[in-house]
Amino acid sequence: MLGLNRHFILGKYSKAFLIKAGKRATPKDNLRILLESAFDKNLIDSVIGTTVRSEKGVTVTTPVFIKSREELKGNEQFFFVHGGQNSILKEITQKYSFEKVAVVGHSCVLDGINKMQYFGIGYNFTALKFALKIGIFCVGAASMEGIRCLLKEKGERSEKINEIFINKGKIYIKSSKLFAFSPEEYYFYVNEGCKVCMNLSSRGSDITFVPCLDNDYSLCFVRSSRAEKLFKDVPFEVKEAGEAEISRVENMAREILKRNIETILERAELGIPSNKWDGNRYGRFSALWNNIYVENIEEEVF
Repeated sequence: MLGLNRHFILGKYSKAFLIKAGKRATPKDNLRILLESAFDKNLIDSVIGTTVRSEKGVTVTTPVFIKSREELKGNEQFFFVHGGQNSILKEITQKYSFEKVAVVGHSCVLDGINKMQYFGIGYNFTALKFALKIGIFCVGAASMEGIRCLLKEKGERSEKINEIFINKGKIYIKSSKLFAFSPEEYYFYVNEGCKVCMNLSSRGSDITFVPCLDNDYSLCFVRSSRAEKLFKDVPFEVKEAGEAEISRVENMAREILKRNIETILERAELGIPSNKWDGNRYGRFSALWNNIYVENIEEEVF
């Protein structure tokens, strides 16, 4: 039987660091300084991510291609939202001459890129283009309308969303001011596809960046040797994460995964597919969960 232990929840990592861009840093600041370090060390020459824009009074998320260190400053909403990074991969890798591309995205984005690199007909060439994959720890993606509903429940009339992060078991949304939600409140508005995800910690990345804010620090799980270079001789504060910081993230992910597993097993029993899994994959997960212990979960893409 698979178990909800740390290996399953967080995946395999070599080190866990806390990073801080400076006083009163936000998760956006901490990720940006990490990407700046990657540019400075010549590990990357560009970045694919997402941004939030207002079009005709409507807030929309779109993929964005950052071509220099300086462009990072103009994209403050760079990673909090799911925004179709995969849709611009072919254009970027064929049209432009960038050879060391970084990608910032949640596990579903990275799963898609990894599959295209190694299995996708017509996309195999991208395996040589990506130099760094930064996965975002994900508590589930709520639609913009869902986030507005959450804010309305707190009496917030403004529809502007500045930041979303986690801290000590709560999910925070910053609009005109900061609002805190329990995982149960937030989960109600999460997209249905996120409710069958088993990869909240973005296994398959070089670094998992946790958009948490704990005394201005954010947490990073390092999964590759090339990623370790980002944390050496840098102009920002870096220290090893303690057990308390890691456990807080692990415990939050465990509670969300319990809900997701209930959904998956129920769908497997009823034979109901979803927009992410078909019946065969539900059945396979059900068999793994109930009957078989798999030691090497890194190769399992649920």
